[in-house]
Amino acid sequence: MPQEAHYKERRAQTRYPHPFTASIAEFVFPMSCQPEFEAECIDITSKGAMLKVDSVIPKGSVQQVCIELPGFEKKLQRVNQVPCDLPCKIRVVSRVIWSTVKEGASVIGIEFLNMGKSAEQALTRYLKDNKS
Repeated sequence: MPQEAHYKERRAQTRYPHPFTASIAEFVFPMSCQPEFEAECIDITSKGAMLKVDSVIPKGSVQQVCIELPGFEKKLQRVNQVPCDLPCKIRVVSRVIWSTVKEGASVIGIEFLNMGKSAEQALTRYLKDNKS
């Protein structure tokens, strides 16, 4: 029997494999002094995400993650009637729950720890509108 037949999804939330642009910085004060690294958000749920970062990000570390929700700014324009050309970005404090490092780059799994209400609502709405 193929190995895939034994695979069972461990996440309680559905993964959304959209290629988001993101950035990540260690959550240590003062934040303005922390180096920020570009990241690619490989997939996302309402509770966490998987990121690819061209830096070593250790398991267990706490990071501030900023994720851009592509195309969502147009939805915000219609709801609030406020013109906005900037993409919607959510910022959330996250913990790295696993990390795979290869040749100075990391693929990490993060869980969202402290997401503001507006960011949570925006992400929930985005994921609902963009199910694939």
